[in-house]
Amino acid sequence: MLTAARNRIESFFASGYDAVTSTGKRKASSSAITDEDAQLKERDRRKLTATGHHLQRNFSIVAWAVRKHLDYVTQFDFQMRTGDSAFDSQVEQLWKEWSRPGNCDIAGRHALPKFIRMLEARRTLDGDVFLLKRSQGKIQAVEGDRIRTPDKAPAGQTWVNGGQVNANGRALNWALHNRISGNQYELAKTVKASNIIQHACFERFDQVRGISPLSAAYNSFQDVYEGVDYALAKMKVEQLFAMIVTSNAADGLGDHTKTAAGEYDVDFGRGPVKLEMDPGDDAKFLKSDSPGAATQDFIHTVIGMAIKALDLPFNFYDESHTNFFGSRAAWLLYDRSCTSKRADIVELLRKLTVWRLSLWIQDGVLQLPRGLTLKDVPFEWVHRGMPWWDPAKEIRGQIEAINAGLDTPQRVCRATGTDFEDNVKQIAKATAIASEHGVPLSFALDAQTPPDMEIQDDDED
Repeated sequence: MLTAARNRIESFFASGYDAVTSTGKRKASSSAITDEDAQLKERDRRKLTATGHHLQRNFSIVAWAVRKHLDYVTQFDFQMRTGDSAFDSQVEQLWKEWSRPGNCDIAGRHALPKFIRMLEARRTLDGDVFLLKRSQGKIQAVEGDRIRTPDKAPAGQTWVNGGQVNANGRALNWALHNRISGNQYELAKTVKASNIIQHACFERFDQVRGISPLSAAYNSFQDVYEGVDYALAKMKVEQLFAMIVTSNAADGLGDHTKTAAGEYDVDFGRGPVKLEMDPGDDAKFLKSDSPGAATQDFIHTVIGMAIKALDLPFNFYDESHTNFFGSRAAWLLYDRSCTSKRADIVELLRKLTVWRLSLWIQDGVLQLPRGLTLKDVPFEWVHRGMPWWDPAKEIRGQIEAINAGLDTPQRVCRATGTDFEDNVKQIAKATAIASEHGVPLSFALDAQTPPDMEIQDDDED
């Protein structure tokens, strides 16, 4: 007895963290800590990717969630910042021309903005995607399942899920495969890491391959997808006007409702039907609450949890879920969560821009201004931002913030999807045109009290 008590005391003080103490009330967590790539090897990676593709094709909520994510993180505009207006305009025009489908995409299908959007979609669903720089100065997208470890990798090399890495975990080469019949792959070529840009979702330092953030939500999406199908099937049965007849009398409903086989036959297609029933007979329609209010609430809860894998607030899915101010607050929090995701895309675009600028310089198409090297050329990928929700109030507040030194015109313009320098140039052009035609233009904000600040009742003084 004393031994049992001692064991309980030792067990109680074994760890100060309840999360590592097994009570038998829930599934025990694994105590093994391994590399993330070991948690999702090539066979399981392919299954996870296939699950994401299936849900995107067949479940509208998953397809919507991915599209909504792309709307907020993939829209950027290219701006040169050297200060040399002629050079900046030349590069921006070159970039605009190269961004056309036939000039940037090796397959000639997609313009660069659409290409970037599709790259982010594949990263979101597959975990990573690869951008191959082709010798013609064009780009080719390589989807993640085509990067695989060769069947006969040379001895002495370390390969992790399709990537050869050195002792520090840095990628040296990627093995690019082609899809063939029967869900099989064959090695096409091994590409140096310097010729390919990996766009991936990383959560750990040791990861070589990215993993989709939606992997944590796939089971929930799958359950809702199947549950909705079952609920719809149940609803369809209810719409068939199934009637249940219960009889305790010998003659039932009467001979006029029976077939030759003695079964009841009531035709509702000819209009209203009156049933003359004997005592003890009963007729009612099969009816169910499909789905019930509790079921609907639970489905919404599961959907709300699932879309959090992409940080999407629930009012994006159900616009009636909250009021204007709640929607605004939810958007501000979501926009903050997009910062790191946009930074990943900006880094991808930066690498792509440096590569294209170097090719234009090598080909003699572009000549750098005196004193500048390629590394010194300033440029920026500016996110388009969001328009004002309540322009009258927000513009006034931003002007006051600028006047107080709490913000700058550049940041305000960037947040609302415009460029300050471009705005000034366009305003100057508009002013010149208006002056030429004798039309006065005024951009001053009227000094008046905002409507929400006005005194509504004299008794409040």
